[in-house]
Amino acid sequence: MHELYTFILGELRGTWRFRWFALIVAWLVAMAGAFVVLTMPDEYRVSARVNVDTESLLGPLLGGLAVAPDMNQRVSMLTNTILNRENLERIAREADLMVRARTPADEERIIENLGRSIRISGGGRGSTIYRISYASDNPQVAYRVVQTVVELFSEEALGMTRADSASATGFLERQVEEYENRLRSAEQRLAQFKRDNVGLLPEQGGRDFYGRLRATEDEIQRLQNAQRQAERRVGSLREEIAAIESGQRVETSSNPQLIAVQEQLREARSRLDELLLRFTESHPDVRALQAQIERHEERRAELEDAPAITETADLSANPLYQELRIRLNEWSAEIGAIEEQISDQEDRREQLLAQVDEITDVETRLQDLNRNYDTTRERYQALVARLSTAQLSGEVDASGGQLSLRLIDPPVRPLEPDGPPRDFYLLALIPVAFAVGGGFGFFLHQIRPVFQSRTSLAELTGRPVLGSVSLVMTRNQRRRKVVAFLIFALAAMMLAGAIVAASLYAELGAEYIRLIMRRLPI
Repeated sequence: MHELYTFILGELRGTWRFRWFALIVAWLVAMAGAFVVLTMPDEYRVSARVNVDTESLLGPLLGGLAVAPDMNQRVSMLTNTILNRENLERIAREADLMVRARTPADEERIIENLGRSIRISGGGRGSTIYRISYASDNPQVAYRVVQTVVELFSEEALGMTRADSASATGFLERQVEEYENRLRSAEQRLAQFKRDNVGLLPEQGGRDFYGRLRATEDEIQRLQNAQRQAERRVGSLREEIAAIESGQRVETSSNPQLIAVQEQLREARSRLDELLLRFTESHPDVRALQAQIERHEERRAELEDAPAITETADLSANPLYQELRIRLNEWSAEIGAIEEQISDQEDRREQLLAQVDEITDVETRLQDLNRNYDTTRERYQALVARLSTAQLSGEVDASGGQLSLRLIDPPVRPLEPDGPPRDFYLLALIPVAFAVGGGFGFFLHQIRPVFQSRTSLAELTGRPVLGSVSLVMTRNQRRRKVVAFLIFALAAMMLAGAIVAASLYAELGAEYIRLIMRRLPI
C-alpha cells in the first residue's frame, strides 16, 4: 500500500512540473467547448397528448352479437409500427423536410433522422394517454411533424380496425361460398345414393337389419314351441280316443258327474296350452291353472273308482267321442298352419341372410354420407353465423364504436426555443477542461521524466545511492514560488469563473455569436 501511495505521489509531482502547459490546454479546451456550445442551433420542441379510448358504451350492448377485439393490443401495435417507411416519407413531405435534400442519400438520411427523433411514449400500466414529441431547429417544421403524426395516429387506428374487419369479412364470405358448394355436392351425392339403393335403405326396411333378423329367429322359436305344444295336445287327444275305442276307459259311462269333470279337465288343459304359448311355467296364471287341473284329475280318479254301470254304446252316438274327434282335427289343422308359418319365417330368414353383406354395406356408406353431410352443414351454419357477426362488427368499427381518439393537448407552434441546455453543457466543460489539461501535463511528464526520489534512482540504475543533496531556497526564491502558485490558482479560478459566467448568460452569448457570425463574410 505504501509503495502504491509513493508511486501515485511521484506521478502527481511529475505532472505538477508541467502545470502551466496543462492550464493553457485547459483554457484552450474551455474556449473551444464554449464556442461549440454557444453556436449550437436552437431546439424547438413540440408535443401533443392523445387519449385513445378503448372502452365503448356499445361493448356491453353488443355482448355476444359482435366480435370484441383486444383494442389495447391493437393500439400498442400501432404505436410500434406507425413510424414505418411510408409514413415517415409522408411526414417529411408535409413538413417540407425534403426540400433540403439534394441527392437520394440526403433523403435517406433525413428519413432516418426523422424516425429516430420522433418520440411516442405513454400507454403503460393500463394508461391510454400517449405523448408525441419532436424537436427541430425550425419551430414550423417541428409543429408540422407533430401535427402530421397526430393525424396519422388517428387514421391508422381507425384504418387498422376497418381493415381487419374487412379482411375477416372477406375471408368468411369466401369460406361460406366454398362450404355452400360442398353442402350442395353432399346433398346431391346423398340423393343419388338413395336412388341407387331403393329398398335397402333404413327408412325402407333396412334399418336395424340385425334386429329384424333376431326378431325372425325369435318368431321361428316361438312357432316351434307352439308346434310342440300342439303335437303334445294331439297326442293326448289320440290317446283318449284310442282308450274310448278300445273300451279301456269308462268314457261311455252313464255317470253324468264323470262326464262333466272330464269336460272341465279338457277345457283346463286347452287353456293351459294357450297360456304356455305366451308365458312360462313359472307365471302365476299358469301355476294356478296347473293346480286346477290337478284337482280335476283327483276328482276324476275318485269318480272312476266309484262303482258305475257301463254299457257298450255306438261310438258315433257318443258325444264325448265326437267332441274329441273334432278337437283332434282342429289341432291337426293348427299344426299344419304352424308348419306353414315356420316355413315362411325360415324363408324370410334365408332372404335376410342373403342380403346381410349388401345391407350392411349400404348402411355403412349411408352413415358416412350422412355424417359428411351433417358435418358440412354444421360448419356452413357456423360460418354463416360468424359472417353475420363479422358484418355487424364491421358496422360497429365503421361507426367508431370500438375505438375513439381524443386530442388532449394539441400541438402548438413554439415561440421560444426549448433547448439545447447550454448552461448544463458549459458547466460540464469545467471538469472536462481540467481533465484534458491534467492529462496533457501527465503526457509531458511521461515523455520527459525526472527522478523524484533516491529510491526511484536506485531502482532504475540498479546501484546503491550513497547520498543526496537537498535544495535550499532563499527567501526571494520562496516568495517567487508562492507568487507563482497564487498566479496559477488565480488563472485556474478565472477559467472556472469564466465558464460559470458563460453558463449564466448562455442564451445571450449564443445570440451575440450568431449575430457576429451572420455579419462575417463567408
